[in-house]
Amino acid sequence: MRFKRADLPGMLIATVAPVALFVLLVASYDLWHHHGTPLLGILSVHIAIGAGIIGAFSRFIRSWELTLGALALLLGCVVGVLLLQRTGNDGTAAATALKLGGVVAFGILNIAIVQQILVNGLNPVLVRREARQAAAESQG
Repeated sequence: MRFKRADLPGMLIATVAPVALFVLLVASYDLWHHHGTPLLGILSVHIAIGAGIIGAFSRFIRSWELTLGALALLLGCVVGVLLLQRTGNDGTAAATALKLGGVVAFGILNIAIVQQILVNGLNPVLVRREARQAAAESQG
């Protein structure tokens, strides 16, 4: 399999995303003091495996507009919640709305990615398989 220009986002996802997500999780749950325990190693391995799988399947994402839009919306919600927490306004309606918006953005992001993987990755494989079976039945 040759690498194509379309594989660059997947490589970026597989290399940068695990580190960023690991730092985000460790910082948000204040796990810095767990050095020397297996917790950080286990957490990093699970994040890296997930990001590697997403990076490998990103080759099947053809339309990045919705995916990047949902990701930008999710990051905006996270930054907004963090800013509200730093200013002491974490219990307000705006903070709750941003948190719910982040959950919705995360759902949209997952649906956009899975839908494109199914349409652009799995469907062509199934269509080719069905065509081979039909050709074999017509010859035999």
